[in-house]
Amino acid sequence: MDLIVNDIVWWKISLESVVNAWIPGIATFFLGMRLSKLDDHRKLKQKLKNDLLEIFIPTFNSGQSISITDAESAVKKMRDTFNTYRRIYPSIFRKDAAEKLNNILSEGFIAGNAVNKAFEEPHILQDLIKEL
Repeated sequence: MDLIVNDIVWWKISLESVVNAWIPGIATFFLGMRLSKLDDHRKLKQKLKNDLLEIFIPTFNSGQSISITDAESAVKKMRDTFNTYRRIYPSIFRKDAAEKLNNILSEGFIAGNAVNKAFEEPHILQDLIKEL
């Protein structure tokens, strides 16, 4: 049976409507979903880095002298926060920067009866957190 009625090929019109209307709409939907996921991932990563910096900056970049107990509690809080984020979101941070930061935080503020070298210059540790 031929689908030509009144000199119109109906299957071509139907195929053209699918190609011209449905496929771009479906492709746009999936592209939007992917871009939304990428944007959410970027925002989450930035929030996690900001949380670490909110603990670090008031304690170590205040320009004032701090007590050892304040510094140790801040390092402990940073280590706990960082390890929690690594456990919940295992692939969100860069591996090399995460390992460096984990090593520094696991050593603690006092390493070998002296202040840890990483905490003597806070801008290095701050840059490491931003690099995550």
